[in-house]
Amino acid sequence: MIVRTLSSLREQRLEIAAPTVPSTRLAFGTNRLLQASFDKATFRDSKQGHVITEASIGAVRAVAHGPDGGLFAVGASSGALLAPRAKAAKHFPRVAFLPGSELLPDLADPSHFFVYYSEDTQLYWYPFTSDAAPILTIEASFPMPGCLAPVAQLRDGAIVCRTATGFLRQAPRGSRTEFSFPLGDDLPVRLLPGMRLDEFFAVSRAGEVLHLRLAGGLVLLARFRLPAPAYAATANTEALAFVLVSRPKLGEARHWSLLVTNFEGQPRFESDLPSAAPSAEEDWLVALVEDKNLAISGFEPLVAVGGATRVSVWDYSQGRQLFSR
Repeated sequence: MIVRTLSSLREQRLEIAAPTVPSTRLAFGTNRLLQASFDKATFRDSKQGHVITEASIGAVRAVAHGPDGGLFAVGASSGALLAPRAKAAKHFPRVAFLPGSELLPDLADPSHFFVYYSEDTQLYWYPFTSDAAPILTIEASFPMPGCLAPVAQLRDGAIVCRTATGFLRQAPRGSRTEFSFPLGDDLPVRLLPGMRLDEFFAVSRAGEVLHLRLAGGLVLLARFRLPAPAYAATANTEALAFVLVSRPKLGEARHWSLLVTNFEGQPRFESDLPSAAPSAEEDWLVALVEDKNLAISGFEPLVAVGGATRVSVWDYSQGRQLFSR
């Protein structure tokens, strides 16, 4: 009785907020999908879902895709890289990936990648190397003073983030520009790259989406409101994708959904998402959101939602599910 009451109170009263640093457990490459399992990286065919190869790298910390369509992951014991047409992944030494870190590709150089660490606002530059060293050596670091979460990588590789007075754009080896912008109390929880190199989207905790351009000053191009707060958000060059979660209401079950829109906020695809009630023995919040990771492809009109034990992929241009594993 007590367990049922506690579960009901959690479901109907506790709000699910987007994490400060997004969980990156899924990534699309060219005709491939990378899924972070508990202790391995699973590389799948992006349209049929069958496993191409797996790489045991310890507890998976994060995954990402490179500018050439390759896929890579960092884990507790090592990292793994799958080139666009390769059938087997290559391992590289372990990366120091602390809580609050984000994994980013080097869009100008597919032989390297970045790790952004929010605690000391530094962007670290690593090579993909097969050396037998126990830990991967940092080749360069780029300080980003004043940078606050959230953080996003623009189409030209520059980093954009929130600051105390607005936003900051900084290229790893180039210029740094700060932009004043009144944010109010509803702060952004996600920043997403736009189609243009100088544009991005800011998604607030309440579900408001701002379309912004870095042109001299910071220009607000458009704004729209999502039907519910976003737990996860991502973008490619033609669409925005969101995992939405309804606010808790007494007597009503929490509702999760997938929404893909154009850049004006008009829906292109929608689907309800399953949500099983965690058992009494599980960490309630961890169990509730473990399969709510989100990825959108930059190579095909595909979107994925899932986690370590389950992943589903849809073709949002045709409005149909391709597979669920």
